[in-house]
Amino acid sequence: MVALEEELASFDLTAKYMIEMKGIRKSFGKQEVLKNINLSVKKGEVVVLIGPSGSGKSTLIRTINKLEKINGGKIAVMGKNIYDMNMNDNLLRERVNMVFQHFNLFNNMTIAKNISIGPEKLHRKSSEEMQEVVFRLLMAVGLLDKKDAYPENLSGGQKQRVAIARALAMEPDIILFDEPTSALDPEMVGEVLQVMKAIAKSGTTMIIVTHEIGFAKEVADRIVFLENGELIADMLPEEVNSSYPNQRVASFLKQIL
Repeated sequence: MVALEEELASFDLTAKYMIEMKGIRKSFGKQEVLKNINLSVKKGEVVVLIGPSGSGKSTLIRTINKLEKINGGKIAVMGKNIYDMNMNDNLLRERVNMVFQHFNLFNNMTIAKNISIGPEKLHRKSSEEMQEVVFRLLMAVGLLDKKDAYPENLSGGQKQRVAIARALAMEPDIILFDEPTSALDPEMVGEVLQVMKAIAKSGTTMIIVTHEIGFAKEVADRIVFLENGELIADMLPEEVNSSYPNQRVASFLKQIL
């Protein structure tokens, strides 16, 4: 536990911004997919990224935990430059956890083990403590009866709820959601969004990439519109309507509202 506290000391948990991105640029070969992005997120804020496919939304959130490396600019997480030479990338990804589009569960492990393996491997909690954590998280996502099942026995919506429980088990300061419902059948979307709404109300800092605009307006503190790798608009939920002053943003919203 002392080692963990020493590692966490590199982050400033009282920093003004949990995430601060300045002048972010990212290219894949000759294609520039992020162009001078500036975005800051305060503690407890829920920020939703919207925009057409290929606008750079998923790439942007993947730079926050260095799953994608930037080509220019600066990213600070809890006051610390994540490209500092002393940055522990594994610790960064524990504090900034991600829920992926396609679940990424371990198919050879039970649901309980999928949730507990991370904290157990990192010696954050004992096996006995993790049993209590697993019970609490599975209750929270409505899957306690699936504790001993394997991922292959679950629906897509159930798998995504397990993936969210697994992220929460790490007790992260920030959770990134990369289109968490886009791989689901329509009837399964609601059950995942309900779990995410509960997390949003808990005060966890969240950045969510989604096409579910109704959900976005309900949970977000801010809704950010990206297009062609540029941040075009940073809106309050009540500003998200088809009469938004920027014509391109208004045109997009008109299609999805």
